[in-house]
Amino acid sequence: MIDRIKSWPGWTFPGGHLEYGESMTQCAARELLEETGLCVKTLRFKGVANIFNTVTKERHIIFNYVAEGFTGTLAAGGEGRVAWIDLDKIPGLPLAEGMEYRLPLFLAEGIQELYIEWDEENHYTKVEYH
Repeated sequence: MIDRIKSWPGWTFPGGHLEYGESMTQCAARELLEETGLCVKTLRFKGVANIFNTVTKERHIIFNYVAEGFTGTLAAGGEGRVAWIDLDKIPGLPLAEGMEYRLPLFLAEGIQELYIEWDEENHYTKVEYH
């Protein structure tokens, strides 16, 4: 996990934005390498987080993957401190905003989508798992 110090501060999983010419899977592998120094062997798709801003009508889609097998040495890549965290310790961490809603995508079987309605004033007004 990464304890982000820049945008979206708090503990979260590695991630970032899609670059021109890459697939979502390639993006996930690249971001993992850039942020942790680890090269993933296999990525398994775990679902989509669909975050809708009810005021601006903007939608933020997050594709979630679980990495299985690594090479390299864990090292921070400039986004913040990185560490291996036991799954049972994650809920007690100061998580990045909304991360607590994304955890079931990774930890529970059968959840494929997280739908959230959110805005700056009211924050999280609707959270659904599908």
